[in-house]
Amino acid sequence: MLRRRRMIRLKRALRHMTPKHVVKSRVTRGTIEKFADKVGLIFFGYVDQKDDDHRLVRGHTVSSTHIDKNYCVGSIRGYDVSLVSRNDVVISKDMKREIRCHWLIVTVDLKAKIDVPHLYIGHNSRKSVFASSFERLMPLSPHVLSDYPKSFLDHYVIYGRPTHAAEIGLVFNGQMADVVQSHFKQTSIEIEENCVYLYIESEHPSEVLLKKTMSNGLWFAEAIDMRVSQLIEAGAVR
Repeated sequence: MLRRRRMIRLKRALRHMTPKHVVKSRVTRGTIEKFADKVGLIFFGYVDQKDDDHRLVRGHTVSSTHIDKNYCVGSIRGYDVSLVSRNDVVISKDMKREIRCHWLIVTVDLKAKIDVPHLYIGHNSRKSVFASSFERLMPLSPHVLSDYPKSFLDHYVIYGRPTHAAEIGLVFNGQMADVVQSHFKQTSIEIEENCVYLYIESEHPSEVLLKKTMSNGLWFAEAIDMRVSQLIEAGAVR
């Protein structure tokens, strides 16, 4: 396994050195840097995950082999946010397939006054990647999902701990699910330690995609915070 990981790193390094890849990477860096300047984020570029000077973007995609580029951080609409381009190679569960992944990740810190349970709203197109890189969460049972639109369930699976299923069903309700399936095109979402993670597969995102993903992340965080406040006021959660 260790030898295979070393070979993966070597092949990835060689691929990233090709002229075509270098040019595309520079264009992508410029696009993200320009977007960061427009929305008031600080652009840092490449981030070493072993460097303590920057907050590590966690979530289910974090690993010992991932590479983070185009890291931006700041505050938008009163929320602490970050944006990063992450690439990695995930090995399938049966160890027969290497899956190249290029995530655009937006994070937004929640303001919720309770610990929101760990949950993952996974788009079906990325199911194999999630199953290969993360094992602690399980698909929620059908009765918890009864209030979600069929159009949502056709494209997404909600994962969480069985003991948190009822609370997840309260915090992430059917109305939110309807918005996600209609406006979050192929985006997967995670909440862990009161931080929202939006994952979208895109090696070279356009400014339009950057704007939409950031806007979706802020909307989702605001919706969760508002829902939690309603549940606290109603005495449904503590």
